[in-house]
Amino acid sequence: MDGSWPSDILIEILMKLPVKSIIRFKCVAKTWCHLFQNPSSISRHFNISKKNKHLVVCHRDGDNDNFVIRLFVDQALVSYHDLHLPFHFASIDFLEFRVDNGLFCLLDPLNSVLALWNPATREIKICHECNKNIRSKFYTLFLGTIGFGLDPLSNDYKVVYIRKYHESGKDIQEPAHYSIYSMSSDSWREFKDEDVEFLRDYEVCGSSNNACVNGVYYWHTCKFINSSCDYFFKVLAFNFSTEVFQLIDSPFSKRGGRLLPLHDRIAIWDTDLLEDIEISNEVWVLDDDGRHWTKVLKIEIHVLQVKKLFGFWKNGKVLVESVTGELLLYDLEKEEVQTRVKRDFSYVYTYEESLVAIGKK
Repeated sequence: MDGSWPSDILIEILMKLPVKSIIRFKCVAKTWCHLFQNPSSISRHFNISKKNKHLVVCHRDGDNDNFVIRLFVDQALVSYHDLHLPFHFASIDFLEFRVDNGLFCLLDPLNSVLALWNPATREIKICHECNKNIRSKFYTLFLGTIGFGLDPLSNDYKVVYIRKYHESGKDIQEPAHYSIYSMSSDSWREFKDEDVEFLRDYEVCGSSNNACVNGVYYWHTCKFINSSCDYFFKVLAFNFSTEVFQLIDSPFSKRGGRLLPLHDRIAIWDTDLLEDIEISNEVWVLDDDGRHWTKVLKIEIHVLQVKKLFGFWKNGKVLVESVTGELLLYDLEKEEVQTRVKRDFSYVYTYEESLVAIGKK
């Protein structure tokens, strides 16, 4: 590498730069361009970025009702700037939004438009439609949800797309369709009926209450019990490396709760938006065996009426939503609110910049 600086020191400095600066420096020298495209350098840069994670929230603009992605640039959640969504997704009626390892996954469920987006490099890939013959003019989409994450073994980003249709004008539903998209091959694979037969009686809950941890995506699922007119909840896990689904018993079988990451483990917080359900405010984490849960703490927020826990932040703080729709940064030890953001938020994620190239389609 040219220059008077030792190459190892120069590389160390470059790896700490934001993506915007690195993109500009690609044209300085061919060696720099190759460096920033090297998978090991991309991984190294991302690991450094993770030490300074940011918060991204998705909400609707009060003026035009468009979706807006807000990126907070400080740890106190005071300073921010808005990321402009790719054109198609800004003004749609419904948006499924996921974030993992520096990339965003966007779904317009009504039109089955799926895209991968790297806001740091400003690249977007509109994924080609999965199995165009599934839906006919006689069927309408009843449920559409996604799971998105990085396969740590192949270093490939993947999307699980779950769709359920019903015949127009009739109360007849088809079994859910399960498919998976690979970014590296730009291709879809349909799951065989026998691979998902055990999920036939379960409804996968498509909401912001789901999460991806260490290459495994977790959803809430529920099963309606006719004899008791009640719902029975479990957790559905999908391993992006093995591409296998697994049902896991939930510590709260009568209600969904909130799935969220906690110290590289999947956790579940016992909360529910239904006021007539008694909740414990306990947080449980999934054990290493992938089947059992252990209670780790109980979150008591005495000074607030909280309806949702978005996630754990830094230094003993949690991100919660109040009953008035505010996003709050709450210090559990001091029992005080540190920051109030007056918005009605749909999704809240942690985010780190990535150099991963996704190409344009």
